[in-house]
Amino acid sequence: MEKKVSDVLPARREVLKLGGYGLLGAFADQALWPVQARAAGRSNPRGTARFCVLIELAGAISHIDTFDFKEGEGTPKDLDVAQVRNELYLSRRLFPELSLEMDKVAIVRSLKSHEVVHFRGQYYTQAGRPLNPVQAPEIPSVGSVVSHEFEAARRETDTFPTYVGCNLDTSGCGALSTGFLHPRHSVLDIDLRTGGGATALDGEALKLLEERYRLLGALDQVMAPQRSGRDRRFGSFGSFQESAYRILGDPRWPGVFQMTAAEKQRYGDNQVGLGCLLARNLVRADAGTRYIHIVHPDWDHHKAIFDPKAKSNHYIRCNEVDRAMASLLGDLAGAASPRQPGKTLLDETLVVVATEFGRVPGPLNGVAGRHHYNQCYLALFAGGSVKGGRIIGRTDAAGEKVIEAGWTHKMQPKTENVYASIYSALGIDWRKEITNTPSRRAYRYVDVLGATEPVMDDEIADLFV
Repeated sequence: MEKKVSDVLPARREVLKLGGYGLLGAFADQALWPVQARAAGRSNPRGTARFCVLIELAGAISHIDTFDFKEGEGTPKDLDVAQVRNELYLSRRLFPELSLEMDKVAIVRSLKSHEVVHFRGQYYTQAGRPLNPVQAPEIPSVGSVVSHEFEAARRETDTFPTYVGCNLDTSGCGALSTGFLHPRHSVLDIDLRTGGGATALDGEALKLLEERYRLLGALDQVMAPQRSGRDRRFGSFGSFQESAYRILGDPRWPGVFQMTAAEKQRYGDNQVGLGCLLARNLVRADAGTRYIHIVHPDWDHHKAIFDPKAKSNHYIRCNEVDRAMASLLGDLAGAASPRQPGKTLLDETLVVVATEFGRVPGPLNGVAGRHHYNQCYLALFAGGSVKGGRIIGRTDAAGEKVIEAGWTHKMQPKTENVYASIYSALGIDWRKEITNTPSRRAYRYVDVLGATEPVMDDEIADLFV
């Protein structure tokens, strides 16, 4: 009986997903070849990071109970809040491990969001701009833009996808498509909730896979004249096949899924813990992945935000991100850079914690929770030459209003400025624009036309200097 590849290679369809629906997106057959780009202003990207790990707290963390602590009527009595340094007070119950790593972390407390509902807010967090339903099919995610920018720098040994996601399917908007960019810049979204991993190919499986791929290539050549000019989706699918083939033949790929019981215990055997552990392994492998977006879901605590009996509450979610991020920062800071003597992997990796907005300050609502609030919220930054131990921006005593933006501009920074800072650290001109879009409207990496008010198209330079 003839063997199939599936006979010797365990199926992982439930673990690895072709993220972003890039192949099936509305503009997949109109993807730009080549992209026409130009500078839309003066910028000076820092280029201080090779990698970026973004941890999205989907559902919105309460800023006033965590990294912009304000004691009030809604404050639980058991938070055990202590001064970490200067104006930073943290709950030792919520963040026992991260409290010890805050010398590596800078906090921006003055952010303002255009959005106040989850679907739009989570789209905003992944796309770096508010949702415009008319343009949405052609808008790429930030990760796809990063992939496009780094394509020319990929080495022959870079078999891993540039953009990897973890749990993006749990986000309200799912994994965004590549829009007008080529589908090869799609995210590879990895679902670690299934307990999955990756299996190395033994000699027999690899030989069989090579033969099948050779036959597929021969068949593709025969069929090519019949498809010529008909549909670019065929070429897009071919690029996915090639990427999958290269990954399966690389012994480093199953290696990044090797997670010991002790490591899972230290990081946390949950979505954000496993995501951060995978991110650490991808950074260590240095096999082509440069941008990793991890979604940590279930932060939407309209009720029972601090009820220890509730299935989900801020005690649980804060403890999860505390353990995961502290372990990630510690491991990266303790690993020497193979490229820069005297530097660590944390020096080469920008770690960002982002969310879509904040939560209502003051007393808890009638069901002991907090609703959505977009007038001020926060983000955390570490590594990639970020100056740790710094607080940017200041809110009033209740955490309702920003009284000091904390950067060189008068308006509050927004999610666009978070991504301008990421682009800058990665060495990408954040003021670049792509002009030959399907709609003929220029796509700016940082859009100055916000949904509710204009946006300053600048990085948050105070993070770095």
